[in-house]
Amino acid sequence: MKLPTIEPGVVPGGVVLLGVAFSFGSSVVPHFDTAHRLLALPFALGVALYGIYGVVAALIPQSAADRLGLRLLGLHVVMGVLLRVSIDPRMVQGWLALVPTILILYMLADVYLRRDHRVAI
Repeated sequence: MKLPTIEPGVVPGGVVLLGVAFSFGSSVVPHFDTAHRLLALPFALGVALYGIYGVVAALIPQSAADRLGLRLLGLHVVMGVLLRVSIDPRMVQGWLALVPTILILYMLADVYLRRDHRVAI
């Protein structure tokens, strides 16, 4: 029995869509008693995280891109949820902006350290 293969780009595309949706959801906070507001900096950094990942995923092998994307999304969700449930909403903006920044640095370091060290001449 042959297992179905996943088309290239499906996992990174799903990670980007889910990541941007999660970035939006985690950046919406209650404002006073009746309204909500969007924290622009955490949302923009979350979108930047998944935008950079989309470019990186196109440049590295599919299996590495899939693993990296799922790791990034999982870490972002876990850290975002933990921050939202443990910190006062008035102080959460800076911490929510720090999470995607750290994940961008992690992604770039991971790709750099796993790159092929052969030089083409």
